[in-house]
Amino acid sequence: MLNSSRVLLLMLLLFTLMSGCGSTKTGLSAIAGHSGFDNARTVNIYPHANVSTGPSIYTGLGAQWNASRPDTVLIIVAVWQLQSYTGITEAELNIDGEKILLTPPSGSTTDFDTIKNYWVYRQSTRAFATDIAIVKKIIASKRTWLRIHTPTGYIEDAVIDGATDSKAYNALIRFIAAVEEK
Repeated sequence: MLNSSRVLLLMLLLFTLMSGCGSTKTGLSAIAGHSGFDNARTVNIYPHANVSTGPSIYTGLGAQWNASRPDTVLIIVAVWQLQSYTGITEAELNIDGEKILLTPPSGSTTDFDTIKNYWVYRQSTRAFATDIAIVKKIIASKRTWLRIHTPTGYIEDAVIDGATDSKAYNALIRFIAAVEEK
């Protein structure tokens, strides 16, 4: 069940993700806090869109970090579609030619949600554990592409490709800056 603040945040996120004009440097800020579980410092950034290959399907990236495991990041892989949800079975990054298969945490599955603004989008997300160095490689790269495997094929979008960057790329820059704040 979604509470009203989460619905508002998700609506703002979708509006930011789906707006065709404006800078890729805009988007939601990273959210720093503390874990109620172990009082460790945390940083989260909701998924933001990559460079889209079509008008009815979008991919994106977000991230979560917890100071109790400072070298590990959960990369949140997202797919937004108008028509249906999709399972996310695997995710790969190609960072300047280096192919990296992301590893889902044990027992993780795809999460499904519906986001409404001008249209109704079906959101599918899944977390993948990786080293924080991978996120730093993405933001230092000249070319990073994301490939998301689904039960019916795969979807590929650019996170950054030369001079063409994405909202996801800039969100990861804000995420790392928040993680590195003291």
